[in-house]
Amino acid sequence: MKTFKLYSLSLLEGKDGNVHQKMVPIEDGLIINMENQKQMWYIEAVISQEYKKYFQDVKTQKGHILVDVVITSKDNHPAAMITSVQSITELTDQKISILLEAKLALKKDDIIEDVLKDLVGRGFSNEALVQAFRNEMETLAAHPTSALNTIYRSIQESGLYKLQ
Repeated sequence: MKTFKLYSLSLLEGKDGNVHQKMVPIEDGLIINMENQKQMWYIEAVISQEYKKYFQDVKTQKGHILVDVVITSKDNHPAAMITSVQSITELTDQKISILLEAKLALKKDDIIEDVLKDLVGRGFSNEALVQAFRNEMETLAAHPTSALNTIYRSIQESGLYKLQ
């Protein structure tokens, strides 16, 4: 088992055929890689009470949420995960703690491949491709929109998850 600090949490919601990110400000949080055969992770985040209804509705409906998390530092690449709400705990000062069970939906290698395909599609080659790739990877703060749209549709079509 490995534990990391949760730096940020975003909800990835499908609207109008595209995926839109909605940042959820976190007070504190952690993410645990269970390192088991099921490749499960647990995300715990302390957030504002205003999100309680959203997460309670997902839990009641036994639904799933596609999220983007950044671990340890804002400079790290995000990880897209498919999650289910395990518990919601009321805290003091208008805060709640949410516990999400998660599986990786999009890995860093998938992001790298998507960036490379995009650059080749835009006509880059040889040394210009290498330089453009370096620039893209240095400034990549989130998943490319095309990758998020693809993974969201794939998850929806799989029938394995009930996305909210």
